[in-house]
Amino acid sequence: MLFRPSPELDAWRAEVRAFLRDEMRDADAHADPADLTGLSEEFERAHQLRAGARGYLAISAPVDYGGGGRPPSWKATYSYEAAYHDAPSIDTALTLAGSAIEAFGNAEQKQALLPPMARGEIEACIAYTETHAGSDLAALSTTADPVDGGFVLNGHKALVTGGHKADWCVTIARTDRDQPPRQSMTMFVLPTTTPGVVRHRRVTANQWTLAEITFSDALVPSSAVLGEVGRGWQQVTSALADERSGMAHLGWATLLHEQLVDWARPRADPLIADRLVQLGVELSIARRFASRVMALQDAGSRPIAEASMSKVYVTELLQRIALAGVDMLGVDGLWHEVLFGPRAGAPLRGRFAYEVIERIHPTVSVGANEIQRDTIARFGLQLPVRRR
Repeated sequence: MLFRPSPELDAWRAEVRAFLRDEMRDADAHADPADLTGLSEEFERAHQLRAGARGYLAISAPVDYGGGGRPPSWKATYSYEAAYHDAPSIDTALTLAGSAIEAFGNAEQKQALLPPMARGEIEACIAYTETHAGSDLAALSTTADPVDGGFVLNGHKALVTGGHKADWCVTIARTDRDQPPRQSMTMFVLPTTTPGVVRHRRVTANQWTLAEITFSDALVPSSAVLGEVGRGWQQVTSALADERSGMAHLGWATLLHEQLVDWARPRADPLIADRLVQLGVELSIARRFASRVMALQDAGSRPIAEASMSKVYVTELLQRIALAGVDMLGVDGLWHEVLFGPRAGAPLRGRFAYEVIERIHPTVSVGANEIQRDTIARFGLQLPVRRR
């Protein structure tokens, strides 16, 4: 089963492309290398407000909560185009936290949070990972002790995308210390301005920052519980599965491959051409993986193994394209620049040395590729898998 876009979706994609080209025309004037997007928070929020006003951010969200009600493939299409245009509307509040709120939130939480997320009015983050609990959430140590009317959170979360600028945070903690980890976790959604919530920025290898969030006797009301008490493990597993379509990574891979082809065309080097052809073949394979995921999602399925296959293949392909770019450019390929701002004439905007570093983390985030391979073995091949 492969996805075939309708004429209506093709027309909408063309509209989105025109919007994103216009949005990003003067992006260099709004550079902020300390942000994952490469752009200032002010620019990002203004861009998301404009995209939200057009209905783009929530194109596949329920109509009842401000969405467009379109099939999942429309949201995937927007993610692809946003990545291809380097637009700061990929890790939106709706993308990061919206699926969990939509799936597990009560009526009040959905009504309070999903419409402003759809309009691009707020930023959100998901704070699951801890220093000693990355892919193994069973090792998390953050606690949420029950008290009259709520819970008191204590603990430390690491590697939180966009945590420094988020207005809201979805997190997970242990609410029963006497139960095994998988039966003792609960999800919460809370404002980042909650007393006792402290955020710090940590610099990555490419100089943009991730956040660390510390909960120090942070009191939250019972209404902050997202879903069921004690069901956090199952809920997080489900929420993470929804993030693995790979369409944004496919957008970046397509962009980088096209940049290399344009650079190589006047050089007429058969060895470079051969390598780019091979990468083009692999890019076509990645598109088929993503196409199958979209077709299954539009049909109402949850393609667990297929989504993992797509995520593994395209994130590792991105690494191969980045490394190939540095290799083809030679000494010029070592010129490292940030995504936006002045580059003093860096070849291919100094992008490929940046990309070699940048494309490490997608193979680790949202479920490390090693864990994804376990998922493929278990659900795709029905093989027994030992816990790592």
